[in-house]
Amino acid sequence: MATTTQVHIVEEGEAQGAAAPVFQEFIDTKGGVPEWAQVMANRPEMLVAFYELFKVTMGPGLVEQDNKWKIAFKVSKLNKCEYCIGVTESMLAKLGVSAEDMRYVDTDISQMKPDEQAAVRYAEAVTLDAVEVPEEIYTELKNHYDDAQIVELTGAIGLFNYINRFNDALGVMPR
Repeated sequence: MATTTQVHIVEEGEAQGAAAPVFQEFIDTKGGVPEWAQVMANRPEMLVAFYELFKVTMGPGLVEQDNKWKIAFKVSKLNKCEYCIGVTESMLAKLGVSAEDMRYVDTDISQMKPDEQAAVRYAEAVTLDAVEVPEEIYTELKNHYDDAQIVELTGAIGLFNYINRFNDALGVMPR
């Protein structure tokens, strides 16, 4: 893992083209631009596409947001992405998930609701080896989720595997 950011961090006043409105949206809604977006802004079109996918995947949808963020937390823990662990913990707290419930995601999923257990097992299996997800995990998942919800869950898993790798490879670290 890179220990310092490996590429230019685009500052708020430097955002060009398609990145400028994304930066402004972050400023308006979050009070500042996260470092991953400042790094991704080196390719403005990529930032725009990723951010749209992020909002569609992690925002309100067919699966409860706290469940998707628990999955994101699990993926980030498995990948050891310190930046994303911090982001997911913060978002889970904002969604009203207790520290104890967050701990269950990582240590004792038997304490979670059955649908959440299935989603976390699936997230772990996909993150560790997407080609070899055991059939019993799909069976359990289908007891709680329909096909569209499974696609949404898989999107959240893939999204965080992507951003974990992006952040770690380029040295995007918590400040």
